[in-house]
Amino acid sequence: MSVEPQEGLRERKKQKTRETIGRVALRLFTEQGYAQTTIAQIAEAADVSPRTVSTYFPAKEELVFGLNGNMKDRLAEAIHSRPAGQNTMEALRGWILAERPVWEEQEDLMACQRLVIEGDEGLIAHERALVRSFEEILVAGLAVDLDQDPEDLEPRMAGAAAVAVFDMLSDEKRPEKVELRAVEEQMKIFDRALAFITAGVEALRESR
Repeated sequence: MSVEPQEGLRERKKQKTRETIGRVALRLFTEQGYAQTTIAQIAEAADVSPRTVSTYFPAKEELVFGLNGNMKDRLAEAIHSRPAGQNTMEALRGWILAERPVWEEQEDLMACQRLVIEGDEGLIAHERALVRSFEEILVAGLAVDLDQDPEDLEPRMAGAAAVAVFDMLSDEKRPEKVELRAVEEQMKIFDRALAFITAGVEALRESR
């Protein structure tokens, strides 16, 4: 057997182990509470050693946010590598459409994640920092659109508005909601919001 297939198999096994640990951790956090659940309990339930858990997730909070994976890196790449003529909001929309299949596949786990985060102040603070890092990526792209510095007011305002749209849509996915909007309807709302932000960015650019 060649080296390449062996390496591919090894990577798939690692990914499967990581996913199993993350899934088990979220289930235990949901049932027992984040603070009450130990690494040893997660390891036992996942049928691995505590050392293995810590190898894949060096910090406990990473077990909660592991679902996000390389999502931020993919957003940064989508915006940084957007073709000429495509603005940041259009790149953001394309990224969302590319990520949606993953989100839909993990819908139940994401609902557990939401419950766990909202039950712990430390995790809420960690999420705010994570959202902030996503916002910084958008601000960097918007600054290019506006031919401004990322520290200027206009790109930061537009970035904050884009993140607010995410907050609005994610609120509709909370477990206590009885009915969720269809994907098509969500995208219509999102498109309206992006059109509003894009128009604002264009107006700011023209005013300069």
